[in-house]
Amino acid sequence: MSLRNKLKNKVETNPNSLLSKFLFWNFRVLHDLNLFFATLTGSIPSHTVRNFLYRHVFHVKFSKTSIIYWKCRFFEPSGVHIKDHSIIGNNNFLDGRKGLYIGSNVNIASDCRIFTMEHDINSPDFSSTGDSVYIDDYVYIGTYVTILPGVHINEGAVIASGAVVTKDVEAWTMVGGVPAKYIKDRSQNKYNLNTKVKDLFR
Repeated sequence: MSLRNKLKNKVETNPNSLLSKFLFWNFRVLHDLNLFFATLTGSIPSHTVRNFLYRHVFHVKFSKTSIIYWKCRFFEPSGVHIKDHSIIGNNNFLDGRKGLYIGSNVNIASDCRIFTMEHDINSPDFSSTGDSVYIDDYVYIGTYVTILPGVHINEGAVIASGAVVTKDVEAWTMVGGVPAKYIKDRSQNKYNLNTKVKDLFR
């Protein structure tokens, strides 16, 4: 058993011991510092530096052909996965706690929020619940969209600006509103987003 698993087992079997409280406090401090520095990284005006830190310090899994524009914020960055030729606009929030999986040629505009956890309002202790979010290839997400836990946005779907997505979205359809509902179909067109050219300082 690894040291990490031994410590985790000790905390779980005796959560009220001084050692357990000390370990939990240290975990919270390190966890929160990790999020703090990941947030600061988002303000660095250099794709090269940001990408290096995202990949090698915060362990975001994303393709070298994809772009994360500045001021992106994360919750559990190591749970975020982004495939080829995808673009993440500025000021987005990506929650990787339960796993966020973004496909290829996905374009997410600015100021979007994607959550994989939320509070259960019917729980006696208001506990958290959640599930992974999957965003398939060729999806376009407009500005100020909120996506809630457990949602699967299928290939080629379009989410209109300002929508709140609470359930799965069918392939090659457009949805919008609060909560998001079907608007119309989208013609099937598979392309490669041009991620070779990017705004240098954001």
